[in-house]
Amino acid sequence: MSAFTVADGRILRDGEPFTPLGVTYQAPAAGCRIWTDWRPTDLREDFRRISDAGFNTVRLFLYWRDVQPCADEISSAVIDRLREAVGAAEEVQLTCVISLFTIWMNGQLLDLPWRQGRDIWRDPELLGAEELLARQVAGALGGYGNVLAFDLGDELWNIDPDAARRLTHKEVAAWQDRLTEVLREEAPGVLVMQANDASAVFAPGPFGPDNSAGLDVVGTHGFPSWAPGSIESTLSFKATHLVPFLVKASAAHGVPLVDELASYGTDETTGAAYLRATVASALGNGASGVLVWCWQDITSGHAPYRERPMERLTGLHRADGKPKPALHAVRKALAAALGPAVPPPPAPTAVYLPEHVRGTGSSYLDAPGSTVATFYAYLLLKRAHFDFDLVAGGTAGRRLVICPSPTRLTLGDIERLAHAAQAGATVFLSLGDHLHGFAGPDLVGAEIVDFDRCADGKSALLWEDARWPLSWETVRTVPTTLRTLDAEVLARYPDGSPALVTKALGKGRVVFTNAPFEAQIDGYGRLTAADWPELYRRLARLAGVGPAVECPDPDVEILSRPGERALVINHAARPAQVELVRGTARRSVHVAEKDWVIVDFGCQDGLV
Repeated sequence: MSAFTVADGRILRDGEPFTPLGVTYQAPAAGCRIWTDWRPTDLREDFRRISDAGFNTVRLFLYWRDVQPCADEISSAVIDRLREAVGAAEEVQLTCVISLFTIWMNGQLLDLPWRQGRDIWRDPELLGAEELLARQVAGALGGYGNVLAFDLGDELWNIDPDAARRLTHKEVAAWQDRLTEVLREEAPGVLVMQANDASAVFAPGPFGPDNSAGLDVVGTHGFPSWAPGSIESTLSFKATHLVPFLVKASAAHGVPLVDELASYGTDETTGAAYLRATVASALGNGASGVLVWCWQDITSGHAPYRERPMERLTGLHRADGKPKPALHAVRKALAAALGPAVPPPPAPTAVYLPEHVRGTGSSYLDAPGSTVATFYAYLLLKRAHFDFDLVAGGTAGRRLVICPSPTRLTLGDIERLAHAAQAGATVFLSLGDHLHGFAGPDLVGAEIVDFDRCADGKSALLWEDARWPLSWETVRTVPTTLRTLDAEVLARYPDGSPALVTKALGKGRVVFTNAPFEAQIDGYGRLTAADWPELYRRLARLAGVGPAVECPDPDVEILSRPGERALVINHAARPAQVELVRGTARRSVHVAEKDWVIVDFGCQDGLV
């Protein structure tokens, strides 16, 4: 029987690297009634087709109301059907992710009749029922060698948003630990995860990668239609970078697995292009695996599809079983090893995630989080073609550390940033909140004189021959005036006051701007309104950091690979012809719109 473990950001099967690549399976005819409208012949045929398409994993939802009709009763019929499904998957070499405690689905609650509005995280009877269900399911499947992971539940906070917001991080961690212990006891060698939508990275709350220490894998998914960051369209540069950003943010805390990936409200050609670029970028940026939503369009008219029928149309196949262009787009990624063959070393550049990057509290003192600003820092570094990581905690060995527009810094944050500079890094901070996001004069070498809600005179940041226009209307912080203490002025505002200062600290330096540089880029079309990455390039030169591969097109993502290879992804909705330079090697490369190639700088023709 196989044993699944995690190490160095990857999933292992019997000690060997294993990359889950597959689909969420919703039975096309039965939909969410898969366990009560049981069609084993259809399921076996679908699993065979999934395996034949080159996938190795399926994700199955265990609808809670079907498997546990009352608190102290588990349906033996549903358990038997679950065992049959897992066995059918094993026959065609598919591993399974089993999503437990499924109530929330496609915008509707498929609720337990006996829950009666009670809190699933605090109510004693429900907690006991959950433990019973976890023990019964894990016990029933513990003998199978193809159960990759148990998912504690899909986007759980949506079951009861008010109750979820009242939970503390400690309560959620304890809830996860309680069920994880049961699952591991009954099914050793099976991983445990919990899947969350993009709010687990972008919004405050106790569910998220930053509260997943007791889990083996961090499940993440995000859809451009329902994401912050002013994403203009499904084919925009930001859209196909959304999930890769969530991957990097999750990797700061654990092993990321993209367990849902799709586009909504698009035609088939657009959907295929979105998946082509996003799957490649997610894997290239460190996802341990990708599961696409979903295998085939659904014909069921039962809940939740009666209320939201358009949710049925995101399959890789049409309802009649004919493949969509998206299937080819995903299969192309499956055919190539897009993730790093070995764990890459820490990148020289890091984006630092403050302790309260997601925001916390609801008083007048509490600002929203700064994750959107972090997303823009990610985008700027991608457009400048730097290798970088997102980090929470230590920054040892980094030469450039960026803390983008934080709205709240703790003493712990300030101490870590100071330590990074003292150890030799160039630390860059922008200002997301003029009080609680300010690192203090001791660190930045300047003090805030006062704020002035009129932005007159501070409409741009001017550094030598460069000019970056600033927008203050939509950001948390207000314009302020700086007075230097022991810092040197690098850039000024039109009114002549300091806009960017630098202070030597230990072996390194701190560079600070009182402008919310990254946060104020958030707006439709604003990412390309100025050469924002040029500021990061100048900071990188101060730090002695450069891109491993030079590329003139900011829409093309470059992911360095060991040896002489690079994964080159075109995030533009137009073809790209680029001249790539790595050391003394030059390669002219054509990449179709929303497509990717692997370039080998040690190979004469350059392409793999």
